[in-house]
Amino acid sequence: MRERISSLTVVLVLFWTATLTAQTADQAVKFRLAQTYEQAGDFEKAARVYEELLAREPSNFVYFDGLQRMYMQLKRYDKAIILLKDRLSMNPGDVNLLGILGSVYYKAGNEKEAEAFWEKAIAVDPTNQNVYRIIASIELENRLLDKAADVYRRARVACNDPSLFTTDLAQLLAVSMDYAGSTREFVRWLRQNPNQLSYVQGRMASFTGKEEARKVAMEVVRDEIRRSEETRLYELLGWLALEGKSFSDALEIYKKIDQLSNAQGGALYAFAERVYKEKAFEVAAKAYLELINMPVAGARLPSAQYGYASSLMQLSLLADTLAWIVSQQEIPETESQPHYAGALAYFRKIIAEYPRTEFSARSYYQIGTLQFERYFDLDGALNSFGQVERELPGNPMLHYAVGLKIGEILIARGDTARAAARFLQTVDAPDATPDQQDEAGYRLAELAYFGGDFDSAIDRLSEISFDTKADYANDALQLLSFLQENTLTAKAALTLFARADFLGRQRKLSEAIPIFQQLIQDYPQALLVDDALMKVASLQAKSGRYQDALESYQRLLNSFAETSIALDRAQFNMADIYHHGLKDIPKALAAYEKLLADYPQSVLCTHARKLIRELRGDTL
Repeated sequence: MRERISSLTVVLVLFWTATLTAQTADQAVKFRLAQTYEQAGDFEKAARVYEELLAREPSNFVYFDGLQRMYMQLKRYDKAIILLKDRLSMNPGDVNLLGILGSVYYKAGNEKEAEAFWEKAIAVDPTNQNVYRIIASIELENRLLDKAADVYRRARVACNDPSLFTTDLAQLLAVSMDYAGSTREFVRWLRQNPNQLSYVQGRMASFTGKEEARKVAMEVVRDEIRRSEETRLYELLGWLALEGKSFSDALEIYKKIDQLSNAQGGALYAFAERVYKEKAFEVAAKAYLELINMPVAGARLPSAQYGYASSLMQLSLLADTLAWIVSQQEIPETESQPHYAGALAYFRKIIAEYPRTEFSARSYYQIGTLQFERYFDLDGALNSFGQVERELPGNPMLHYAVGLKIGEILIARGDTARAAARFLQTVDAPDATPDQQDEAGYRLAELAYFGGDFDSAIDRLSEISFDTKADYANDALQLLSFLQENTLTAKAALTLFARADFLGRQRKLSEAIPIFQQLIQDYPQALLVDDALMKVASLQAKSGRYQDALESYQRLLNSFAETSIALDRAQFNMADIYHHGLKDIPKALAAYEKLLADYPQSVLCTHARKLIRELRGDTL
């Protein structure tokens, strides 16, 4: 008898187990079906399946959450409210459910009930910061930015913590375009966390790109500084000034930072380096000069002196208004001319004070660059670059940089064999940088082109242009395209072009111009005729033949109006000749304005507009 009862019990257990397993499997299938409908966007069918699942298992949160999602997708707010209230009856103190119920009421258009339920949620635990975080988050989802901000502020009072939700509130106020309020919160955070300046700057960068917002932020920081002069606040203010390119203001701020932090010139030097890279050379020069005159400059002094000399050089380059077209006349300038005298004198001062150092070597390098590129003093430049190697031997990067410069000078002398030897030293050197190797390869391609060996030039250029991120890739692509096009269609014309181009590189303008002109006359159908006209006009301008240059540019504009890609450059160059060569301001203005009218998409338009404003004497 006992055995039969035991057997019956086992059978019943197995029967119920099988039944429950079947039910569980069936629910799993239905749940996957509901998910499939939801993913496909068929919320109606998904809702019906979720309703069925929840009816079978009312306590299952996953089914409840799925059904609540579907009601919201279908905008069945009344059903969602009933569902949530039913769920709340099981746990009336569930802050999340109270918050969500408030959100449903808000979406249904009942703002009063929404606020009531959010208040009920806060009342559950009014000193718990997580409660405020949940409700603020729900309000943010509903784009109630002001209400969320108020919740954060209430939390500070209720939790007796004035620093609570500082970054949350700061970012919320920034989104609300309350830039003053946002900045005050970020300042609060910075005072609590002085080592997180970069974090604050990163967050504030979301709005400091707007001039108005940046000005508001700067005024707030200044107000805070008036209350308490703190280094971190000055650093934040200095950063804001730099963001707005207010370099002169930033200089005064960084002088204060250096003083407060007892950096002994460290902060001011970092500032000078930063603004130099930003090409604010006048401010950089002032900053370097401040360092030079500081009694504690010490080991930083030669760096500051070199920075000051470099800034003077860059200022002279900017002031050289003839640098566009009509500069570099056939008769070389001399160092006795005052234009770069200040920079050259200071570089020589550094050489005298710090012989056989990195600073003397770099100074010789800059002197050589000016001698070559501005004065075309080839002997002086060769001597200066040779001195670089003598001042600081054993520096591979500097060695190859000098070698490349010397190679360029040798090209200008017409000494192609020695120039090629210099470039080959770099292109095959394992310790040269990739950029130096690319430049050397490009120069070797140029030499092949000048010598009429176009196939070799094309091979070298193809290697460089393959890497589009390389510094010389764009130059290589331009020359490669020019050679490939003209090698096939007009090789004889290309040979003449290369010979004249080589003479132009040597500043033998009186020899180069006739060859270009002969090419234009003998090969009028060649694709490179417009390029030859550009070359002729440029060389004529450099030799002071301004009227001839204007005629050449005008011929290009008339004859190649539909085919040349250099039309905007030709128009700009004409304006430049009127401006800086002939000093004819009315014609210069007319020519610049014609560029804007005829070639509005040209990259030269921005510079032309600036020059027009200067010529008109506009203040803005």
